[in-house]
Amino acid sequence: MANEGFLGKHVLNGERAATDHHPVILHHLPLSALGRAAPLAPGTVMKRVAEDDAAAWEPFLSTDAEAVTPVAVVDTPCDPTGADGEKSALCIVHGCAKVRLLKTGDGQPLTDEQMARLAEHGVFAV
Repeated sequence: MANEGFLGKHVLNGERAATDHHPVILHHLPLSALGRAAPLAPGTVMKRVAEDDAAAWEPFLSTDAEAVTPVAVVDTPCDPTGADGEKSALCIVHGCAKVRLLKTGDGQPLTDEQMARLAEHGVFAV
């Protein structure tokens, strides 16, 4: 006999980067040591890096070389700082994100070229 009942609930507060224009795929992406250095706001663009022979993610910077590709966008606020800090960030890995929220890890708006590279990975600015 199956157990049925209320198991709990999850509430997302504040503004999210995701839109309703195209269904999004969200994943909790593990943060690198650099990615855990400061809180991450919705709309922060992320890049993939190698850390300890595993994949990790950290903020994409406006000064990153062209070979570095933005691949995801933080969807909800993430505070990885402190002893009880989050180890991963909920990110859009496919779908639409609000263009007005998109920014690099150093607070710069994305260029058209950077938005095009993000779109090549399935995250579209609308």
